[in-house]
Amino acid sequence: IDSKWFYANSSSGAVVNKTTALGFTPVFNAVRLLSESISQIPLQVCEKESDGDIQILNDHPLSRILTQNPNSQQTKVSFFSKIIVDLCLDGNSYVFIERNGAGVPVDLYCMNPDHIEMSMNENDFFYKNTHDGKVYSSNEVLHFKTLSTNGYLGVSPIQECKNAIGWGLAVETYGNTFFRNGAKLSGVLSTDRQMSELSIERLKTSFQEQYANLNDANKTLILEEGLKFQQVSISNEQAQFLASRDMAIQEIARVYNIPPHMLKDLSKSSFNNIEQQSAEFVRYTIQPYLSILESEMNMKLFKQNEQGKLFTHFDVNGLLRGSPNDRANFYEKMISIGAMTVNEVRQRENMNKVD
Repeated sequence: IDSKWFYANSSSGAVVNKTTALGFTPVFNAVRLLSESISQIPLQVCEKESDGDIQILNDHPLSRILTQNPNSQQTKVSFFSKIIVDLCLDGNSYVFIERNGAGVPVDLYCMNPDHIEMSMNENDFFYKNTHDGKVYSSNEVLHFKTLSTNGYLGVSPIQECKNAIGWGLAVETYGNTFFRNGAKLSGVLSTDRQMSELSIERLKTSFQEQYANLNDANKTLILEEGLKFQQVSISNEQAQFLASRDMAIQEIARVYNIPPHMLKDLSKSSFNNIEQQSAEFVRYTIQPYLSILESEMNMKLFKQNEQGKLFTHFDVNGLLRGSPNDRANFYEKMISIGAMTVNEVRQRENMNKVD
């Protein structure tokens, strides 16, 4: 097992790695939300003409592998979903570029980030696959990375924020233990009679088997031989562990820069601000990932004489359209000032042109 899979224990004592982090529902929901949202955004290969107009090149060789099937095993959605999952967990994603004899990319293959070691030699980067020993030059690998402290490698959100994630895992573990013990703390059994060690052990075993589990909650307690049971009172802090779990959701929202309501925390949301937060999610959360993808693909997938003229573009207009009433008002104003035509509006709304 690769050592990169494991990270140091968090300050809460919970072990944080990719497996345990994904087992924590706020992290799973955040990673799933980002990967599914970004992978479904339409991607286009475009050309900027000399007069400044932008043309979509549906017949360009890269259009097939970027908008349909990057390789024979993956669709565009599963391909980019894998890239975003790697970025969310490792901070780095690596894609091998297979080219034909003319140097044109024909297929793209995701690589396991746990198996990639990056090195520099004579001002160039090389990527070694520790699984099969192959070494790739920087021109053969799309290296997507998020926040970086050295400009070359991204940092893992799971590793850097292990204490916040570990705290959430610890709260969840506490809650599971709380309910496993009947949602009650241990109590005290007392008697005025003297009991042997064997009797004490037998009593403890019997009491644990009969009344300690969640399914045993609210059973009638039967005591013999003058025994008295006194339950230890539960503190307010222990009774509020669910509130602590809500706070853990907010911490994960901060880690991935996601509005809390999208992680199903509606405690501070209203009908009015949810729409605004959703727009901010596209601008300040989704858009940075798209810029990471676009800039790396533009640099390595196009020939030098094509760079600056040809480029990739994710169309987020569909995510920013707003309500039907808002769109109607916007289009009306754009048509009235001559900024858009009726057919351009219909195109935005996925409708056919009219004469």
